[in-house]
Amino acid sequence: MSEMPLIAIVLEAGFYIFLRVTGVAHTSTLVQFANFLNLLTVAGVLYLLKRSFDAKREADLFLQRLAKESKNHIQLPGFTSPRFWKQLLDPRHSPQNCFVHENIPYWTSNEQLMVMEADGLKSVLDMALDVYRPTSAEGGDDRPVFVHIHGGGWTGGSKSLTGPLLTELISRQWIVVSVDYRLHSKAGYPSQLIDCKRALRWVKDEIRIFGGNPRNVIVGGDSAGGHLAALLALTPNQPEYQPGFEHVDTSVQGCVPQSASFDLVDLKNYSYHGARERFIKEVTRREGAADSPENIEFLMEHSPLFRIKESSIPFLVTHGDLDNLTRVQVARDFAQEFQKKSTAPLSYLEIPGGHHCFHVYPSLRSWSTVTAVAEWLEHNFGRYNGNIASGKKVPVHELVEWGWSS
Repeated sequence: MSEMPLIAIVLEAGFYIFLRVTGVAHTSTLVQFANFLNLLTVAGVLYLLKRSFDAKREADLFLQRLAKESKNHIQLPGFTSPRFWKQLLDPRHSPQNCFVHENIPYWTSNEQLMVMEADGLKSVLDMALDVYRPTSAEGGDDRPVFVHIHGGGWTGGSKSLTGPLLTELISRQWIVVSVDYRLHSKAGYPSQLIDCKRALRWVKDEIRIFGGNPRNVIVGGDSAGGHLAALLALTPNQPEYQPGFEHVDTSVQGCVPQSASFDLVDLKNYSYHGARERFIKEVTRREGAADSPENIEFLMEHSPLFRIKESSIPFLVTHGDLDNLTRVQVARDFAQEFQKKSTAPLSYLEIPGGHHCFHVYPSLRSWSTVTAVAEWLEHNFGRYNGNIASGKKVPVHELVEWGWSS
């Protein structure tokens, strides 16, 4: 409801008009009481709409700050814009004008056998990705690449849940890669992180075939996917998370975590009750109490908040101020710690009225946020190295059948 206030108001108004036209509105005290409740609902929805415009104002301020650097201010769509109404009233946000290359495996034959023996065929099939290639893109174009990692509490979700941000980037001629990872590995976490690094290895080797630049890769995700994206950016080339491919470059150029879990330790008790215990028992499947010294050390090792160090990777952190799963205080702490420890720039966009993963729904709030994020990405990474304009193409090889190669 909070992400679709105008649609709710239209439905309420239509229902009320129907009651008036048919005369039902005057038939009973119960119906009249229901009408009164509807009016209260409309008042509440109008407040939600006002909060949506608060979010739009924050995005506008963010773009104004960005415009000082880019000299290219973007005005967010408003009531007079056809795009505003299209985005608000059309619930579909599936990518348009692109080719979708689905279920490409990113494991080698040795990894396939290992996972088959440990977890079975289903887990092997989870280790795949989709590539969204704009219809105008050709191999060797050297377009920027956005790698998206889905959320779902590390044990759920799917790469098919693309959302407005991926749709927006594809419309801006980016190459988008959406990654699946093992959700039910018997070994537990960090299998998910290792799989994401395997997917990044594939991107570095193969993305030129689809028109992407392997030296201009930005990673992002929401919720648990935001946690994995942040760790991916903060742990480049660390051999303990790259078993069998220790010498592969797994660095990225930027990171966009949304509604992310930055602090698994949660010593300040920001998260809901039992979050730390759930992660240890259900996600990592480790022995012992969640607050034992060994498990606290493990949680710190896998919390982006404690892995910042001297990161040189630019971050854009977006978070809703009403997030009830990953509290906004955690995002604020991460942003503050990053700015103290890192030499890289961090941009922080806090969205009024935003709940957990609000950005996956097509609404005024989400599209304002998406536009701001896309402009930040374009400003920092939206370069094609002149290959498209000049007609020059970087030589590319044929796509390797990763799953069956030795």
